[in-house]
Amino acid sequence: MIVHIAKSYMLENVRNLGVLLGNLLPAFLFIPMSWASKFALTNSTETFDYMVKGQFLPISIMLLIYSFAFSAATINLVELKANRTFHWLKRTDISSFAYYLGMGAGVFILMNIFLVFILVGYGLFIPISLRTFFMILLMCNFVLLTLYPLSFILAGMFKNEKVAQSMLTSIMIVGMFSITMPYLFLTINGKEPQDYYVFLSWNPMLYLNDTLQTQLDVTNSTWLPFYQYLLILLVLSVLLSVFAKKIYGR
Repeated sequence: MIVHIAKSYMLENVRNLGVLLGNLLPAFLFIPMSWASKFALTNSTETFDYMVKGQFLPISIMLLIYSFAFSAATINLVELKANRTFHWLKRTDISSFAYYLGMGAGVFILMNIFLVFILVGYGLFIPISLRTFFMILLMCNFVLLTLYPLSFILAGMFKNEKVAQSMLTSIMIVGMFSITMPYLFLTINGKEPQDYYVFLSWNPMLYLNDTLQTQLDVTNSTWLPFYQYLLILLVLSVLLSVFAKKIYGR
């Protein structure tokens, strides 16, 4: 049953081609921009590497995760709650847990498929080893695991799709640029970004960005050990899941 629900969720998202492209376009837009930069900066490979590894690739991945953790999932959950879908589920043999799990599986599968496309796209002009490839996949899945419960929290707080969408945009901007902008400006000013990470530790995207910089050889090591990042994200996911159950289940 869970597999069937996951397949139905993925098919529904793929069939709505306009919405799917709208969610994916921002994440994939930086790939052709990177290609253009490659030709424009043929005499400055160091600058090109920093632009792609330090900015374009992390931003693409962050946008992809946000699109699946928030945009697609939250709007769908708002609609389900407005239509009292889970009320009608009680009259069937499908449990709410199975439905939630099936939807979550669909979100994770779709995100991983398009994440592979993004990494392959960037891998055409920057070196991405197989180990780096899987390390990035692992970290992205843990970040998505942490952020996904927020879609239930937001869907439980806002009954209107338009209000939810406006809040999603604000959260995405704060969550993404609070990481990328300090990293960019601190690096330009010759300061060590990791010295300021303690002030950004509330943001799961910090752990993703820091891992990316290390895996792509932009920095020598991560701020905290990799296993600690995974542990922090797992704990945050559990706490947010408990909170989400209370908010969305009201």
